[in-house]
Amino acid sequence: MSKIKSKIKYFIFFLLTVFILIGIGFKSVIPNQMAGFFKPVSVISQVVPETKLKSDDGRTNILVLGIDSRTGSASTGIAALTDTIMIISLDENGKKPVLISVPRDLWVSQIPSKINAVFPLVLRTEKSKTQDINAANKVAINTTISAVREVVGLPIHYYVVVGFDVFKETIDSVGGLKINVEKTFDDYLYPIEGMEAAPVESDRYLHVHFDAGQQILTGEKALQYARSRHSVNAEEAGDFARARRQQKVVDALKSTILSSETLLNPVKLKDLYTSYKENVTTDISLSDALLFYKFSDLELGGISQIVLSNEREEPNLKGSGTLVSPDKEERDQKYGGQYVLVPNDRTYDNIHALIRNVLFAD
Repeated sequence: MSKIKSKIKYFIFFLLTVFILIGIGFKSVIPNQMAGFFKPVSVISQVVPETKLKSDDGRTNILVLGIDSRTGSASTGIAALTDTIMIISLDENGKKPVLISVPRDLWVSQIPSKINAVFPLVLRTEKSKTQDINAANKVAINTTISAVREVVGLPIHYYVVVGFDVFKETIDSVGGLKINVEKTFDDYLYPIEGMEAAPVESDRYLHVHFDAGQQILTGEKALQYARSRHSVNAEEAGDFARARRQQKVVDALKSTILSSETLLNPVKLKDLYTSYKENVTTDISLSDALLFYKFSDLELGGISQIVLSNEREEPNLKGSGTLVSPDKEERDQKYGGQYVLVPNDRTYDNIHALIRNVLFAD
C-alpha cells in the first residue's frame, strides 16, 4: 500500500510540476466536464499543511534552465551548457504571468563568463573538490540563480532544470505539437549531437527547413524549431528569434498537455511521467506544487513576454535594445576576445526597471 501511495504522490507531483514548468494554471484550457478529473488532487491538498508559496512583492518567480546535452564533453569533464534561461513570474492570484528570456551570451562578472557557462564551470570546479555530485550540483545551481538574480533584479524562489530530451520525449508522447510557423526559414548549420568534433566540418551540421504555416511538429522537429540559431532568413536568425520560438513551443506544449486527449489517456500520461523523472530536477516540493494547483480556479490573462536582446528597440518587443555587443577592442580587453552581450549602459538598472514596469504595470 505504501508503494502505491508513493507512486500516486509522485505522479501528482509530476502533473503539477509540468503545469508550473509551462508557466500558467490550467482551468482556462480544460473543458468544464474535466473538472472532476482533478478532484483527487483537491482532496489530497487538504492534508498538506497550509502554507504559502515563496514570494516577494506578491510575485513568485521560477527559474527554468534548459540543458543542452550536445554541448557537454566527457573528455574535458565540462558539463552541458544551460542553453535556455527563462524566468516564469506569477502574481499571487495567478493572473499576470510574465515570461523573461535571458540570452546565453550575456556576460556576468561574478564567475566571470557567459551566463550559460556558469552552471558547468561551477559544477566542474566543485566536483574537483568533492566526490559528492549532489553537493556540487547544488552549488552550481545556487551560483546560477545568483547570476540570474543579478541580471533581472528579481528574487528566484524556485528552480527547474530540464534536459532538452524531456521536450522531445514529451512532444512525441502527446502526438506532436501544433505550431504556426510565422516565416519560412532554412538553417544549414544546425549542430548534430555527437558530431561536434567530426574531422569533416560539413559532417557536424544538419540542414533544417521550415515552411511557413500551421503544422504538426514531431519532438525532433520541435527541438530543431526551438534551437535553430543560424537561419539564412535574418528575421529568424540569432538567439532572440530563437527565444521567441522557444516561448511559442512552451505555449503550444501547454495547450497540448492540458487537452482532454492527453489527460484522459493513461498511456500518454505514463510516457510523460517517465520522461519527467529522467530529465527534470527541481526544488519544488509536493506541498508547493499543490499550492500552485490553487491557480486552477482562476482565469489567466495573456502571458507578457520579455526577451532581453541587442536588437533595435521596438515598443512591441519588450527587452529589445537593452543589450549591446561590445566592439572588438573592448572584447579583447575585457572578455578574452569572445562574442558577448552586455547591458547598453553597462549596468542592469534599465533592465531591472523594464522588468518591474511589466510585472507591476498597474
